Amino acid sequence: MKLFRKKKDEESFPAGTPAEDELSVREGEDLEAETRSEVSHSAGDEEALSEATDQSPPSDTPDQDFFDLPPEQVAGYVPKGLVAAAPRDIDFRPVLNVLIFIVIIAAIVTGIYLVWPSSTARVPDLVGKSLTEAMDNARSRGFQPLVKTWNWSASRTNGVVLSQEPVAARVVKKGATISLNVSKGPQPETGSKTPISAAAPASSPAAPYSGKVICVDPGGQTRTDASEWTDPGMTRKNTPEPDVRGTVTGNAEYLVNLDIGVKLKNLLEKDGIKVVMTRETNDVDLSNIMRAEIASNANANLYLRIHCANSDDPMVMGAQTLYPAQGDYTEPIYEKSKQAALLVQAELLKSLGVEDKGVVSNHDLPGLNWSKVPVIQAEPGYLSSPRDDSNLAEDSYRWKVAWGLRNGIIKYLTSP
Repeated sequence: MKLFRKKKDEESFPAGTPAEDELSVREGEDLEAETRSEVSHSAGDEEALSEATDQSPPSDTPDQDFFDLPPEQVAGYVPKGLVAAAPRDIDFRPVLNVLIFIVIIAAIVTGIYLVWPSSTARVPDLVGKSLTEAMDNARSRGFQPLVKTWNWSASRTNGVVLSQEPVAARVVKKGATISLNVSKGPQPETGSKTPISAAAPASSPAAPYSGKVICVDPGGQTRTDASEWTDPGMTRKNTPEPDVRGTVTGNAEYLVNLDIGVKLKNLLEKDGIKVVMTRETNDVDLSNIMRAEIASNANANLYLRIHCANSDDPMVMGAQTLYPAQGDYTEPIYEKSKQAALLVQAELLKSLGVEDKGVVSNHDLPGLNWSKVPVIQAEPGYLSSPRDDSNLAEDSYRWKVAWGLRNGIIKYLTSP
C-alpha cells in the first residue's frame, strides 16, 4: 500500500522539486511512527504473556528429582507430564454375598447328607453274644435276625451265637435278614471214653431230657370258640372266649400266642425234648377240651397253655401263671401243676423284668380241668395294657417270653 502511494506521489511530484522533498520527509515520519507502533505492540504482547505466566497457579509438585524429595512427599510424587487417576474404593459386598450364599448351600447339602436315612448299613457283629442280645442289636440297626440252626458247641454256652450270615461289617440293605447259628451248649456224653471189650455190650447214657414230652398249646384261633363244659362233671358251661386284641397295636391274641409257641418249640427241641403242638396254624377249629385231650393222649410231662391276659383296667400289667384249683378232677395233677406254675412264673419274671401278678389257681377253665397231665397256663402280659401290648408286639420281647418259659420247663423237668 505504501509502495503504491509512493509511486503515485512520484508521478504527481517530479523528482528534484520542493514538493518531492516534502513528500520524502513525510514518508520518513510515517515509517518511523509505524515502527514505533509495532515495537509498542510487540512489547505489550510480551508483557501480557509474562503477566499471564506469572498469574498461572503454582504446580502441586515442586520441580525436584524423586530422589531429592523429603520422605513425607514420596507417597504423593507424580512425575511431570503424567496424569494420576483418582483412587477408587473397591466394593467387595457382591463377592461377599456370593461366598455367603455358597457356604449356606454347602451347609444345607451336608446336613441333608448326614441326617437323611441311608438305605444301607453295616452288618453288626453278633457272634459271641447271647441270642436275645444279638436279636436286639440286629433290630436296632434295621435288620431282621433269624435263627437258622442250632448246634452243639464245646466252647460256647447255651443260647450263644456261633456264626452269622452275612458276616459282620458287610454293607447290605437295611431290612435284610441275618441268619444265625446258635449254640446248644456242650454235647452230652455219648459213651465211655475208655476202651471197652468187644464182648461187653456197648451202652451210652441217655441224653438229659430223653423221653421227655412237652405239649405246647398256643391259645386261640381264627374261628370263634363255642361254649363248653368247664369240667368233666359238666358242672356248668362257660361263655366263649372273646377275640382279644391289643389296645394299642390291635394285634390278635392268637397271633401273639402262636409266635411265642413256635419259638418255644424251637428252644425245647434243641434241648432234645419232644414237643407236641396243639396247633401250628391259625386256621383251626379246636375246643379247649380237644386241646387237653391232645396233651393227655401224648402223655406229656407238662401241658403248657400260652395266653395273653386281659383287663378292664389299662393300668393292670405284668405276668401271671395259672394252674388248676384242687378238686375231684384235678387231684392227681394238682401238686405237679402247682410246682410247674411256680417255677415257670419265676423264670418268666427273671426274663421279662415285669410286675409279678402271681401264681393263681383257677377252677373254671376247661383247658385246665379236662387235662389228665400236669397243666399250667402262662400269661406273659396284658393286651389291655398299652405297655404290655407294645412289648408283645416286639419280636425280641416274644423271644424273651419263650426263653423264660423254656428255662422254667427245664427247671421243672430237673426238679425232684
